[in-house]
Amino acid sequence: MSVPHRSALSERVLRHFSDRYGPWEAMGGTYKMTSRGAWATSRPEAVLRFFHELGLDRCRLFGDLGCGDGVAVCGAALFTRAVGIEADPELCRQARENARALGLGHRTAFICGDFLDLRLDPFDVLYIYPDKPLDALTTKLRGWSGILLVYGPHFAPHGRPLLRRCSWERETLSVYAWGERSPEHVLAENSHIC
Repeated sequence: MSVPHRSALSERVLRHFSDRYGPWEAMGGTYKMTSRGAWATSRPEAVLRFFHELGLDRCRLFGDLGCGDGVAVCGAALFTRAVGIEADPELCRQARENARALGLGHRTAFICGDFLDLRLDPFDVLYIYPDKPLDALTTKLRGWSGILLVYGPHFAPHGRPLLRRCSWERETLSVYAWGERSPEHVLAENSHIC
């Protein structure tokens, strides 16, 4: 799925979130506590670089688990169809508004709910910026096959092979093969992504 004028859209995404986060960063950062845990934004510049580097345009359906205000979903929507799942109603509303403001509403969808309560098998790529260990997600993904993208250095899934680590400035994105079969089979099935 190709997006015309990707570089112009990329600049719009970067400018939109830069304008949005400027006042927050002046007050100490783009994070807050929600009823489900901590939310912090993924850096838009890093997300766009990582998605480009990984060839996300070959992904069929991208899912952001705990999408916050939609930075990663809007970034992914420049490459493929993207769905954000967010338990906090206010953040979910902001994510929808951000996608609409950027003209990406037709390439995005948002679900206000807990990703642990939803079916994740339609997605071939899942993205998470975790605020806690990934044990519950690891259990949830039994039987799922695809690529898991973990933003930040804090929590890695236990027992999963690291395929690749992308870095830009102080940001990292770790890429994991997921599935009951060997990592080689999962990677072969999802070679369109990495």
